[in-house]
Amino acid sequence: MDLSSNESGALKSDSKDGKIDENRYLSGPKFSKDAPVGLNADQRLAFALRDFLSPSSASVSDGEPSPSAQGQTLPFIDEHIDDDHTTQSDGEQPQFRETEDVLNNAACRLRRWRAVSRKLRRPRIINNLNTSDDKEGNISKMYNGGHTDLADRLRSLAAAGNMSASAGELLSLAPPPAAATAPPSPGCLLSPSLADQSSTEYFGSSPECCADSAGLETPNNIGTPAPPPGPRYKLAIEGSLRVCCFQHTRTVVDKILAAKFLRRWETHVLVLEDQNIISKTPSGLLENPLSYSCMQEIYCISRWDPARKYCLRIVMPHGSLLLQANDAYTRDQWYHSIIWKRNIIRYRNFLTKTVRKEVVLKELKNMVDFVMTTPLQDDSVTRAPLQILTDLLSEKKENSDWEEWAENVTSVAAPLLAERCASGELCALLARLCRRRPRAAPLPALAPPVRRVLTRNVDFARAPNARRLVRDYISALSAHNSGTSLVRRFVEVAHGSRAACPYPRAAPNLTAVALAAIDDHYRDTISPHVCNDAEEEVLCFADILEHMCEYEDWLLVVGAVLQPVPLCAAAMSCPRIAKRLGKVLHTLAHDSRCAAHSCVAPARAARLIPPSWLRTAAPSDPMLALPHEELRQLWGDMLGSLLNCCSKRKSFLQSMSKQMPDFVLVALTEHPAALEALCLILEWEVTSGEQTQLEIIAALQGTELGQKYYKDLCERQQSLQRLQAEGGPRRLALPVRATDADVAALLEAGALGNLECLSLAFTSVTSACAHHLIKLPSLRYLNLWATKFGDSGVQLIAEHLPRLQVLNLCETPVSDKGIEALSGLSNLRRLNLNSTKLSAEAFDVLRQRLPQLQEYDVRYTEAW
Repeated sequence: MDLSSNESGALKSDSKDGKIDENRYLSGPKFSKDAPVGLNADQRLAFALRDFLSPSSASVSDGEPSPSAQGQTLPFIDEHIDDDHTTQSDGEQPQFRETEDVLNNAACRLRRWRAVSRKLRRPRIINNLNTSDDKEGNISKMYNGGHTDLADRLRSLAAAGNMSASAGELLSLAPPPAAATAPPSPGCLLSPSLADQSSTEYFGSSPECCADSAGLETPNNIGTPAPPPGPRYKLAIEGSLRVCCFQHTRTVVDKILAAKFLRRWETHVLVLEDQNIISKTPSGLLENPLSYSCMQEIYCISRWDPARKYCLRIVMPHGSLLLQANDAYTRDQWYHSIIWKRNIIRYRNFLTKTVRKEVVLKELKNMVDFVMTTPLQDDSVTRAPLQILTDLLSEKKENSDWEEWAENVTSVAAPLLAERCASGELCALLARLCRRRPRAAPLPALAPPVRRVLTRNVDFARAPNARRLVRDYISALSAHNSGTSLVRRFVEVAHGSRAACPYPRAAPNLTAVALAAIDDHYRDTISPHVCNDAEEEVLCFADILEHMCEYEDWLLVVGAVLQPVPLCAAAMSCPRIAKRLGKVLHTLAHDSRCAAHSCVAPARAARLIPPSWLRTAAPSDPMLALPHEELRQLWGDMLGSLLNCCSKRKSFLQSMSKQMPDFVLVALTEHPAALEALCLILEWEVTSGEQTQLEIIAALQGTELGQKYYKDLCERQQSLQRLQAEGGPRRLALPVRATDADVAALLEAGALGNLECLSLAFTSVTSACAHHLIKLPSLRYLNLWATKFGDSGVQLIAEHLPRLQVLNLCETPVSDKGIEALSGLSNLRRLNLNSTKLSAEAFDVLRQRLPQLQEYDVRYTEAW
């Protein structure tokens, strides 16, 4: 059957006598008004499709001449051309002779393509190319708007970069996958200068760093090459394929491919090596290795004889090699793997041997586009292009113009750096670029690898170059005119737009980088401290600690890393560093969470070196270079947070007994926390010695507010002494509706010095009444069933009621934090923890520390 389009797009089949009813396309004047005179039908159709039959200005990058303008012609496909289709009249005008080769070539391609389409019985494709004219006669519009397999294939070949289409590319019946030819590069994503830009403009030019945690893309990320839609593949290393080899010319190959029977097939286990394709059984058709450099073309053959499906064709100088897989996925995997190996070898050889920088940069951009558009996802796919980039930056490392060369290379490789993890050697080179030319370095291109280091690194000890890159990148940010706003924006982008950062490693890594930079700068500084211009380099890292404390989730991380003090004395003696650290401590002190404000307290193993922040900011002998008034206010705020928390215990005040002068100095400023602490020291008899008690009393009476605190203390002491002297009942149970106020009124009004058994079950008391319960020295039995008694109250009674033997905490909100404090009750015999938040680990620890425990109830808990 001869399928060809007539004027209406209809199809005509063979007649009964076997003759072919042959139809031609529309006559010349209807194809295009500006078509040259003297062309046959095929040439006129090719002239109408010239926009995608040869690389025109629409498909070639700006500023690059087309192949036709350079005198280049597309190669012919047929070895013999019919005279009746190609012969030109002797009177042809001279101005049309320069297009003769291109149009003849295009006509040959179109005629060959139509012949193959007739065999495949695909009239739809021809109809798409030869569309009938519309009512208005706008045929050129129909040609330009037609989307066919041939048109898309030719456009992709033209976009590959001034490459002429070969015979195998045009005659392969199935277009190759989208990753076979890379699309044009989106160009440089970076702005030339960042000195006068705001932080939003700067980070907005970064493809990844400006994207929020939800994965939204920025407008600047639209032109970045992306892999084609469809499945992803692992790089093929080894597999079993059927092989068929032909020694022939290309025209003969096309005829053999259309034939129904092929020559013999062999089954080989192929292995993709770095330079060759070899067979594990080197014999027959693959006796010798198949080099990637000898491959001229590689493409898939998907629409072919059903018995020979899933084939790849590899065109060699003296023949072709067909590889047949079991399924389409395996065929595509081998296709993309061979394409990857072949192109990476070509890029590596070209980039490492070419001397001209502009040529290297252009080829590097092509490699980046190819890597970004490949559907392969494998570790080797990640390492190979980055190693080529590393070699490019390393080979001219000692030249005087290395910084400029590194800037250009990094700018071109920005999409690759945004999608791949940089190696240690590459991180060192990028850090060197930031260190040598901080104001001219392509910082938006470096933002994605820096962010990837912060979010994925687990140990900086094994990756010192990665930490160096982050440090030098932050220093380069601060070197700009708007460095302060850029650093703040950097912390904001690293955290993300959500309430909690989705990357758990980002905060510890960023804190470690900042502290290491400050410590490295001040480690060998000679005291006393003298401010100089060199400190400007490290102030940005102190600013980072301050900015990180603006986020609630990161505040806990910063506080944990800062306990105990990780900085040297020279760093804290710098007023500018101390000012920023003071803001960090102020944020920690005013946070209501125990995990935050407890970071300023001394560690359990009280050691002078390294000290705690309460010792570092002590007003009597400060290590932090802050004004005296600010120090006393800061120290009082930290003390107040600890006293109002569950740390309000004898052990805490006993650990602070050596800092009694600090209590006195802060109390003289009428700070409520210091006055309350001095009263508790007297009430709980934390200090021994009459002289120390007299000093505390003098400090309390030195101010009006202190006198009020001391008066309340004396009243409490008198009531406590009267309570212990008068005795009272031994057993007492409060009604169901009793509250904390009722407990306080009962203990203040009655004589309960001999009370041994107290039941507050099913009442509304909370941990606030624990301050009154600790005044019962004879208490042995305490029932708190179904109350709101929490961890802070349990910790307080565990420290002040050592004679307690029976404790009922059933259905209370206590957790492991409060239950672990019960290990100090050595006389405890019976314990009820039914329906609490007890864990199995905490209960095992409690049983080990309380060997005297005889009865316990842990039903409906994790320890049950």
